[in-house]
Amino acid sequence: MRWKSWLMLALALLLTLACTIPLPRIPTPAPLTLIEPVDQQKTITAEGVSEASVRLGLYVGDLTLRSSAAVPFFDGHFRYNVAEWEPVIREEKVGAALRLTVNQGLGTQLPLADGEQYSNAWDITLGNALPVELTADLGVGAANLDLGGIPLTGLSITAGSGDVVLSWATQNPQPLGTLRLTAGTGAVIATQLGNANFDRLSFVGGTGDADLDLSGTWTRSALGDIKAGTGKITVRTPAGVGVRLNFSGTSLSDLHTVGFSEQSEKVFVNADYGKAPLTLTLNVAVAVGDVTVIAP
Repeated sequence: MRWKSWLMLALALLLTLACTIPLPRIPTPAPLTLIEPVDQQKTITAEGVSEASVRLGLYVGDLTLRSSAAVPFFDGHFRYNVAEWEPVIREEKVGAALRLTVNQGLGTQLPLADGEQYSNAWDITLGNALPVELTADLGVGAANLDLGGIPLTGLSITAGSGDVVLSWATQNPQPLGTLRLTAGTGAVIATQLGNANFDRLSFVGGTGDADLDLSGTWTRSALGDIKAGTGKITVRTPAGVGVRLNFSGTSLSDLHTVGFSEQSEKVFVNADYGKAPLTLTLNVAVAVGDVTVIAP
């Protein structure tokens, strides 16, 4: 019976602590509030500013993003049928810069019912007149971003469990500093990354596969850092650009190259290296994943 006394004492102490210590709010095990589908639109003109930053936080739902000359700065269509998921939009003007944050509302409840009955889709268009630093934090759901023509000064995308497709059909008119891609459990497909006009590419692999196409119009030399996760990564290097590949990993069997020759230990170059006016230096780090680098 002694253990019962100790149990009663422990319960009494827990009750006392619960009454005296503020505890964080914990989501309640209740279904989300299903409502009739809402189609909400938000347009922002960004008058009187010369630069902007846009941060998107979509944790459950699908994202489509594109550019249009007909949009002054930002046009968003938000379609959802969960009351707690109404987007939270904040604008902050600091001098000549505008900071725009669009986050999915989360509420305090946990989804208990079949997820197929929930819907949440964002369709966002950015203008091509204002230099923008874009950040997207993604969770569960697919994302399709056609970034051609958007004057991006910086880009950071963190993927979750959904598939992410990035494309640059036309060249970025603005020099882009660092392009950061962090993969999750879903696939990442990026085409014509050369049109992004970046100084540095930073890719961190996840458990999903990734296909990075670096073709496009190259106007300057650049650096790329590729860190493999457990998924397979395929890197397609551009034509007409000298490429130097520096490998770091436990075994060269984790790295596969096509169209490269080994210049020195764990250093590979393509046929244009040392001859072309532009150079792309790729640092590839592999721990447990698998990376294939292909020259055209």
